Amino acid sequence: MSWHALILVLTIHAAALVSPGPDFAVITRLSIVFGRRTGLWAAAGVATAIGVYVLVCVLGLTIVIAAMPELSRILAVAGALYLAWLGIQCLRSRGTLPDAGSPGPSGKSFVTGFLTNILNPKAMFYFGAVLSQAVTPHLGVADTVLLWCLLVAESLLWFALVAVLFSSRHVLAWLRGHLVWFDRTIGVVLLGLAAKVASTISR
Repeated sequence: MSWHALILVLTIHAAALVSPGPDFAVITRLSIVFGRRTGLWAAAGVATAIGVYVLVCVLGLTIVIAAMPELSRILAVAGALYLAWLGIQCLRSRGTLPDAGSPGPSGKSFVTGFLTNILNPKAMFYFGAVLSQAVTPHLGVADTVLLWCLLVAESLLWFALVAVLFSSRHVLAWLRGHLVWFDRTIGVVLLGLAAKVASTISR
């Protein structure tokens, strides 16, 4: 694998990461409501899911999914339903923050972050397209490990930064009186994303 191909993949992935999506929405809300540690656990969950997708794509399993359209459709349905469920939970929120001393649901937030990314039906096609710039039939084990580590590290670094930013005192001070509307906004965004995913199922 050439350094040019590696830099190209990392650059494309960086541009995709900073674009707001369901991962960003979920990590932002968890960081605000439950604190920095919970947000970081969610970030770790998202990065883990990305690691799974990268591994699957590198191993060539995207060919299997492309040959089994029903499997892609099931994944799309599951992703749309999960995003819709998250959106409804946000819309039902009362916009209250827990006590500062109450621990955040670390394990649950990890699972939430993981499922938010792993059930995104577009992720497989995204990583398949991006990794095709670097993955070849003769890609060695060392190159595969390097590519996997860099993509996962890049993802974790970005979403950890999001968690730290949105759990800061300055951000919390402003959002404390606006949390209801913030939750409503995130809920609408998640429902919109769910609808967008659902619209592609029948295509």
